[in-house]
Amino acid sequence: MKREKGMGHLTLIICIILIILIIVSAVYFFYTILQKQIVETYKTDMLLIQGKIKVLSEEAIINEQEDLLVGRKLTDSMEDIEVKELLEKGICTTEEEEFEQYYLLEKSNLEELGLGAIRLEKGYYMVNYSTGEVLYTKGIKVGNTTYYKLSGLEQLNKEENNVVEEEI
Repeated sequence: MKREKGMGHLTLIICIILIILIIVSAVYFFYTILQKQIVETYKTDMLLIQGKIKVLSEEAIINEQEDLLVGRKLTDSMEDIEVKELLEKGICTTEEEEFEQYYLLEKSNLEELGLGAIRLEKGYYMVNYSTGEVLYTKGIKVGNTTYYKLSGLEQLNKEENNVVEEEI
């Protein structure tokens, strides 16, 4: 009888394990890319809002008309659950010097500003017309940290760039 040579059980198991490892690493790689893209999308949206509110703020100062500012005053929305959570977490405090300049932007406000393409599934964008700070009330989770402010996302980007520069 002639013995046929083929793949043994051990070789087959090793091949299956290697294929599984390749698939798992590919899924992880694409997941991290997707997460970075989501963070960049939020950051871009927040930068667009920041640019628009700076223009509106300057127009309001020049024309001396505060009614040009779009949105709902934060001080009028202190009973909102998401606003209470931000205050409790210390993301935004009533002791801030420019606290009176915070406004909440809903989807209709974004459309009024010409920023209807910005996605706003839940929550609000909160802006400070005086400082130009933009916050997202639901937060953007990166790793174990949740970022609410545009300045926090920009700092995260700088830290990532520093890590890359150190590795080179």
